[in-house]
Order: sequence, then C-alpha cells, then structure tokens
Amino acid sequence: MGLLTTAGFKDVLAIGTQLRPSLYDMQKPKPAPLVPAELRLEVDERIGPQGEVIRPLSEEDVERAARTFAEAGVEAVAVAFLFSFVDPRHEERAAELLEQHLPGVPVTLSSRVAPEFREYQRTSTTTINASLLPLAGAYVQRLNDALTEKGVRAPLHLMQSNGGVTTGQTAAELPVGLIASGPAAGVISGARIASALGSEDVLTFDMGGTTADVGLVIGGQAQLRYTGEVEGHPVNLPQIDVLSVGAGGGSIARVDEFGSLRVGPESAGADPGPAAYGAGGEDATVTDAHVVLGTLDPERFLGGRMSLDPDAAARAVERAVAKPLGIRLEEAAQSILRLANATMAGALRVVSVARGHDPRRLALVAFGGAGPMHACAIAEELDMTRVIVPRYPGVASALGLLVSDLRHDLRRTWLRLTADLDPAELEAALAELEREGRDVLARAGLDDGQVVVNHELDMRYRGQAYELTVPLDGDARGAGLVEAAERAFHELHERTYGHAQPVEEVEIVTLRTHATAKIGAASWTAKPGPAAEEATREVWVAGHGRLSHRVLTREQLAEVGTLEGPGLVEQDDTTVVVPPGWTLRHVDDTAAIAERSR
Repeated sequence: MGLLTTAGFKDVLAIGTQLRPSLYDMQKPKPAPLVPAELRLEVDERIGPQGEVIRPLSEEDVERAARTFAEAGVEAVAVAFLFSFVDPRHEERAAELLEQHLPGVPVTLSSRVAPEFREYQRTSTTTINASLLPLAGAYVQRLNDALTEKGVRAPLHLMQSNGGVTTGQTAAELPVGLIASGPAAGVISGARIASALGSEDVLTFDMGGTTADVGLVIGGQAQLRYTGEVEGHPVNLPQIDVLSVGAGGGSIARVDEFGSLRVGPESAGADPGPAAYGAGGEDATVTDAHVVLGTLDPERFLGGRMSLDPDAAARAVERAVAKPLGIRLEEAAQSILRLANATMAGALRVVSVARGHDPRRLALVAFGGAGPMHACAIAEELDMTRVIVPRYPGVASALGLLVSDLRHDLRRTWLRLTADLDPAELEAALAELEREGRDVLARAGLDDGQVVVNHELDMRYRGQAYELTVPLDGDARGAGLVEAAERAFHELHERTYGHAQPVEEVEIVTLRTHATAKIGAASWTAKPGPAAEEATREVWVAGHGRLSHRVLTREQLAEVGTLEGPGLVEQDDTTVVVPPGWTLRHVDDTAAIAERSR
C-alpha cells in the first residue's frame, strides 16, 4: 500500500500521538505504520484551514509518485492532504491522476472516509480503509456482482459497526465501516428484544467461544462512540460502543509462573477445542469447568447432537489448575468460572459505571452460546436483579442483522464559536449533510418518506482538547437551535464530568448527521423442539456443594411458566443456568426473564 500526503507530513503515521500502548512500559514499541517509509510519498500542495489554496497541487509530483507506486507493485493507495476536509479539490484531482497511471489500483481519499480534523487519526483511518479494499472491498464487489448475475433481485446489504446496514456498493468502497460489525449486530438485537419487553435501558452481554462482547443501550438506543482502534491504529468512524474481552467458552485456564490462576485471553478455539470435545485438545477451558461441575450434560450438548468427554475435561482441569494450586477438582473448576466472570463483570462496569450509568438500574440481556450460563452470576456481582434471555441466544447477533435499519453517517469538521455563529450558516451546513444522506439512501432504492434524519454536534469549551457529542433539537430553528445546543452541552458536561462552566465560550467542532431508513418490526415464532422428559441433575455450586437442579427444555419452560432456582434450561444453542435465589419466567417466543429476590 502507498500513501500520498502533503509535503512535510509523510511521517504522520510514524509519529502518531504521545499516547503509548502501555503507559508504564517504556520499552514496548508502538504498532508499526501500515505504510512503510519508502511508500509514504509527498506532494507539493497546501490548502489552508479556511479552504484557501496556499500552494497549488503539483501534478508532476503526483505522476512521479504514481510511477514509484507502480514499480513497487502497490495494490492500494491512500491520499491524505492537509485540510482536505475543508476543501477536497486537491485530493480529488490527485485521485484522477492516480487512476490514469495506476489502472485497477483502488484509491482512498481522506476527504471521503474521514472528513475531520486531527491529522494522525484521519490519515490512519484512510490507510486502514485502503488496506482493506483489495481484500474485503474486492470480496464484497465480487459477491454483489455474482448475486446480480444469478438473478437475485434482493439488494445486498452488509452490517456496519455503526449499528446499521449499508448497501453492498457502499461497503465495497468503505470496508473500514465493517470493522466490529458482528458485535454491533448483537447489541442491536439485545436492544430490540429488551425494548419489546419494556426494558429501554440495558447492558448487552454476548459470550461466545473466544470473547465476550458487552454494550450499553439507553432509551432503546445503542450507545455510539466516534473513535476506536484496530490493533493499535486509530479509526475515526461512528461505531457501536462495544467492549470485547478474552473470555469465552474456549478460554484457556492456567496457573502462571507466579502461582496465579489466569483465564484467557488465549482460546482453544473450535479445533481442537476444549478437552471435553474429545478432538485432541488438552488445555483446560471454561467449557471443561462447566462439564466438571455438571452444568453441561455430556449426553445432551447441542440438543444431543454432540457428546462430551467428562473424563477428559476432569483430567485437563486437574492437571492445569487443581494440582498446581493444591485444591479439589470442583474448587478448581469453580475458580475458573469465577475468574472468567470477574473479567466480564469488569468489562460491563467499563461500559456502564465508567460512562456514568448505574448497572443496578439496568437489565442484562444475555446471549451467545455461553452467555446464559454466566449471566445470573455476573448480574449478582454487579448487584443487578434482572436478566433477559432471548429465545435463541446462540443466533441473537444474526437476528440483529435482520432488524438493523439501513443507515448512513456523515460528518464534517466545522469549527465555530457559538457566540459568533450565524444560525442560518449552521442550518445551511446541516441541510447540505442531510441532502447527501438522503441521496445515498435514495440510490439504495429507498423512498424519501422512509428516511429519518437526526443531527448532532461535537462541542467543547474553548481551549479544551476533547469534545462531547450533543443531539440537536429537531424542532428548534434559528437562534433557538444554537441556544438549545448550548444548554444541552452544559447539561451533558455536568453529567459526564460533574461540572459545567456556562460562562465559558462554547465551540462547535464537528457536525454529524445520521440518515436512517427504518425497517418494520420483527417477530419470531419458536420452532417446537423434540419431546423430552423433565429431569434433575446434580451440579456443584460454591458454598453449597452438590445441589439437585431441575432440568427443563425451553419448550417445557413455556408450558410450566416459571423455573425456581437452582435449575437449568437446556436447548440446542445454549444452557440457561438459574442459580439459587433466581426465578426464570417464560414471557413469549421472544425471551424469558430471570429475576433475583434481594
């Protein structure tokens, strides 16, 4: 990959910021730039902060760079010129020249990918998108073309990290928007399911085989962030605020050289998988701990389609944890689960407490194949009293794809002091972004009447180096629009940081527009499972030893209505653990709710 940039700025990727991967480790290097130094080339050009042309674009420099890229065999080129987010003309002309001299090589412009200030983050986001174009972008384009050739008339849509879907064409051009789209779909699914049950404020908890992904939903809306990173490289794009930690069913448990138990982030994966799978895996995992304790029935795993090896699970936990720590086998297995739960509870605290929300007033939506096994224990650790378990937890993220709205996000850095602002200028800038958003969705074949547009402003006190994103009042106009934005900013600053300074000058930094085409409400009908007899099973529980658990299928739960803990609900894609003191109640085909008495 090659990078074309303004003369004097080719080392922006290497310099980065003062932030370090590990604050107290002076020896740990920063991630290497995605573009090597010899392919970061400069062009004589300069646009000023107001869009004025200080130095015209040197087309000879662009053509010379194109020849260098051709000789090096680059597969993609990123273009990031100074202040192109104010005036993109130089970048657009450079793209025309590059396409003439490098036919077939995709070119990414920062003015289209990340039209915002902060040079390093903008350049990083642009290069990441460029690096994905030959891979993900080309794949999506081939898929789109193949569907058309086969006569598939339904348009191709792909999930984005912002919580909405986009067209195949847009995804092929901006594959950076697909990063972390799977976990984002899970949060959308959790929000929709919880909302259907009357819970608008929830934490989502998606535990699979390798990671646990957690998110926050307030007022029925998944919370967004506008900065993130991939392998240490910043990405400035709207994305669902999902935090992932290395705790899943396949997370490996071990005792380190200091005699401390560790669980994850390494995973046994699906092949060979946990020792209990009997496929050659020898590491002790979270799944093996569940088999040892009796949570998982070796004969009814995956609805009986796969049997587990309890002896192999016991040997792995004994060898890896029990013997090194000098404790009983069951205590070792329980310790594995407690540590995994502590890791996941810590992640949930980050997305709730650290964002100013008390988890005790929220419900926990648990999904993923392993989520319902851990949800009630994690809820207890956070002093939460309500857990929502979807009807099909193992495919909840896939269901989230089906209920995600079509969405296109736009933003533009627009530095103005509110005191000096002409409201008509702000309204005109927002109207321009709205037109662009509606045009994108119109090209996707959507009627304008389906589109809902919302605006936000990134604002700060003059002199601050960070911003808060404030939603705009859709009904306010003129001076009232600016005044309402200022009030909302002061209130948000107070909630976020504990103080506000209404006497200070307020600055608008970035305009944000979200154009969304709402889809209809989804409904699911549960498929009846095979008939099964109600059973009991002994499960080892900390503080109680072996306890008899009532075991139901999800269909049986629907028939009896409630299950008092201790109990288990077994289904094809998960096992729901109902500890002592909890009651699981069937609601409908959408979900069941577990509640704890204080």
